[in-house]
Parts: sequence; C-alpha cells; structure tokens
Amino acid sequence: MSRRAGIIVGCCLLALGSLVAVSGLVLLVAFGSAGGLHTGPHPLTTSSRALVSSVADISNAGASDAVLGQSRIDLSATTRGDDRGAFVGIGPADAVDRYLGGAAIEVVTDFDVAPFQLSTQPRAGSATVGAPGSQDFWVAHAETRSGTAQLSWTVRDGDYRVVFMNADGSPVVNVDGTFGIVVPAARPLSFATLVVGLVLLAGGVLALILGLRAPTGPVEAGVAGGRPEQSPEPTAGRR
Repeated sequence: MSRRAGIIVGCCLLALGSLVAVSGLVLLVAFGSAGGLHTGPHPLTTSSRALVSSVADISNAGASDAVLGQSRIDLSATTRGDDRGAFVGIGPADAVDRYLGGAAIEVVTDFDVAPFQLSTQPRAGSATVGAPGSQDFWVAHAETRSGTAQLSWTVRDGDYRVVFMNADGSPVVNVDGTFGIVVPAARPLSFATLVVGLVLLAGGVLALILGLRAPTGPVEAGVAGGRPEQSPEPTAGRR
C-alpha cells in the first residue's frame, strides 16, 4: 500500500467507524436492557373531549417481525386527582373518526421527545360521545377510575389512531401519559452495530499507520545535488 492510499483509506475508515460506533452506542442507551424506548410520564391536557394522534399508517409489520421480532407499543394514562377516570386506546382510524365525529377534539400533529412537547390542532364540535370503554372497535384499550390505565399492543398493519380521554367521555382531559415502543432485537442489533464500528475504527488506525510508514517514493538513481551525472566523453581515437 502506498503512503497516500494508506492515509486516505485510514481516514475514511476512521470517519465511518466513528459514525457507526456512535450510532450503536446511542441505540444501546436509548433502548436499554429490555429493548424498549419509553418517555414520560408527561402531562397531557386538553379542554376538549379527546387528545387524538394523527393517523399512523403501518405497513410490512410482518416482514419487520422476521428481523426485529414482534414490536409492541406501550401506553399508559394516569388520573390527576379527579373522579372521571382515564382512558387510553388504539383503534382503526376510520372507526375512531366516526366515534368522535362532531365532537370537540385536539389532534396531535407533531411531538418532540427531548424536551417533550406536543404540537396540536384543535377541532371544534358540540357533539357528545359515549364512554370510550363501551366501544367495540378498539384493537387495544385500558381504562381506570383511579390510578393508571396501561396497555400493550403488538404492532400490525393498518391505519390507527391513539386516543386519550376521560373514562366517562366528558370534556377537559387532564392525565399523565407515557409512551413506549419495544423492539425485541434492538439490544443485540445495537451491540452488533457497536462492534462493527469498533472493527472499522481498528482497521482505520491500522491503515493509517501502514500509510505513514510507507516510503514516499523511489529515489532517482544517479541524482546528486539535484543534477544528473555527466558521462565522460569517449576517448577512443585519441593518442
């Protein structure tokens, strides 16, 4: 390997290895020992009847299960000192829209994890709704009159919305909510990514050392003082 090639390859491997290793470390810290990423609890409040997520379009869940394991979503809602209870549910988007049609709700359009912040869009309405727990379209739901309502749902293909409400369907929701996603293969994949990054870093260091030790290039033969030696003139024929 030439000096220049060794230095270039070494620098490239060091840059790539650093990126991969940091990514693996971040994933390992984020998903923790149980392979889950959780936030909260955080206050979730709205003066309307429900805090509703935007539509989650999930596809190819079966294919990802083969690689990542059966991923699941964990949600909880904890009452904050009133007797109206707390409800949290995941339902098909069209069924949720029919249930809450005409009622005042607040739709989450975006959110940040650190720091936690929700961006919402209120939708005016005057319709009343029945207690959410009495509806039969939820794919997963939980409710409590006091304490914490918790659910876990294995991710499946489809269009879904997450809904936080009072257990009696009344307006002015005020609960503490938690959000989480569990990926069974997250921890081993994080370790694998970290190991690959460390291997690339080691390869980069080795290539850089070899490149720095390589000779700069062949020295031209017969060069002295920067000028080529002159051959003596032929003496044949001289007496």
